[in-house]
Amino acid sequence: MTQQRVWCIGGLDTSGGAGITRDLITLADLGVHGCAISTQVAAQTSSALLCTQPTSASNLNEQWQALASEDMPGAIKIGAIANDEQALVLCARLQTLPKPKPFVVWDPVLTTSSGGTLSVLSSNSIRALLAHVDLITPNTDELGVLTGLTVDSEEVFSLALEALLSLGAKAIFAKGGHAKWQHEATDTYISADTRITFSQPRDLAGALRGTGCMLASALCAFWVKDYAIADALTLANAYLKQVRAAAFATALAASNKKQHSAQSRHCGSRKIAMAPAVGFPSVPSDFPSVCFGENDPVSLRKAVSPCDVLPRCDVLSRCAPAPFPALYAPGHPRSDLGIYPVVEDAAWLTKLLPTGVNIIQLRVKTGTKEAISAQIQKAVALTKHSDCKLFINDHWQLAIEHGAYGVHLGQEDLATANLTAIRKAGLRLGVSTHGYAEIQRIKRLRPSYIALGHIFPTTTKTMPSKPQGVERLGEYVALCEGIPTVAIGGINLSNVKAVAQTGVSSIAVVTAITQAANPFSAYYDLAKEAGFAN
Repeated sequence: MTQQRVWCIGGLDTSGGAGITRDLITLADLGVHGCAISTQVAAQTSSALLCTQPTSASNLNEQWQALASEDMPGAIKIGAIANDEQALVLCARLQTLPKPKPFVVWDPVLTTSSGGTLSVLSSNSIRALLAHVDLITPNTDELGVLTGLTVDSEEVFSLALEALLSLGAKAIFAKGGHAKWQHEATDTYISADTRITFSQPRDLAGALRGTGCMLASALCAFWVKDYAIADALTLANAYLKQVRAAAFATALAASNKKQHSAQSRHCGSRKIAMAPAVGFPSVPSDFPSVCFGENDPVSLRKAVSPCDVLPRCDVLSRCAPAPFPALYAPGHPRSDLGIYPVVEDAAWLTKLLPTGVNIIQLRVKTGTKEAISAQIQKAVALTKHSDCKLFINDHWQLAIEHGAYGVHLGQEDLATANLTAIRKAGLRLGVSTHGYAEIQRIKRLRPSYIALGHIFPTTTKTMPSKPQGVERLGEYVALCEGIPTVAIGGINLSNVKAVAQTGVSSIAVVTAITQAANPFSAYYDLAKEAGFAN
């Protein structure tokens, strides 16, 4: 299987603004090879559908066979399907895909933005398709047609999602651009056991054609680049925001030209309908706010009542909770934290404090509460009169009780930890993340630092994600927008320099020190190789 290859199945839009034409442009912009299978030819302008001509079932089958004779894709993106006959052909072909099967996304395009009909499918065909696709990406209008509900409120929206799941959908990514009752445009991913929302401020600059095609094909591009589904959705959302911003900026520049002839104004209008190439999303402000579940404890909407009435929730102003204390006081001369040992016993502090270590984490995973409490109390006493910042992993109540400097929590710990109590106690907070979605979730907390990992394969614990690598680490550091960052996972003397060059504030190590023949020397060697040594 050639992983960075996507098949695009759908209508050919002669204007180039939507359909498989737009899919191929999007994939090329993101460095992915796209192949096309046409279900219909739509004679279309940027504002009207003139006529459509469906592809015959036999021709659709031949197009599939032609592509399959050369190579299989990493993902298949399906758009407008003209009729039941085409749907049955696609179902038959999807059923016979070789393993490992490509990731299949269906963007159920039913009409054009001008109101023209592109797809007429029976309920039986819809059910059959749902059985063979991994993800369906309807907007709220399409969600209503698929479920027979009038989706005009958050309550009906939730009912429609459940109804679509009951029809056989494995997972849904419902787009919120048409959900006018929402203060922000919120896309919702839902499966049998997962719910994640991705929210952006509403863009009132105007309409842009082909956004559904762009989002679904961008999602496929990030999937074949080996991003986890939550990260691929986050990136696709950010990509679309970046495209919209660039399109409207181009249109505004055109409209501000000194020559205001009717022709120049027309060109400016058409540029809004056509999306420019923007590449991989890299501007932090283009990324969405992310919430995991309806009762996400990190959600600002649960914590701050004004968010329910304000038209936009600006996470950096009045709607945001107070940030956790900074790692260092303002004006502190230290620009980085250096090597960050993670140890399982307080006895390690006695060995490592003489190195002048700036920060250390006590990660005690076993023992009675009394034994763990004694370990934390001992560690606090050892660091009390030093410059070393002691973080306690998981046990936030004991960290507060014994006066530790900070607490480190994993994503799963956020559901049970009392973040308000930690903040009121004046403790610093570090949080583990494993990709774009979790970073965007945690940034709203404004923690003292964000841990980014795991960078390389590690044997210290079972990880929920794949190794991220140095290139992605650099992307994550930029996305954190100045919040101190800690790289962690499989870091040792052979790779610590490359990690440090990404600009992380600190580098956490476990076995590189705890399993070293001489931990004292190992610390200095790591610090020197990373460029942290004085």
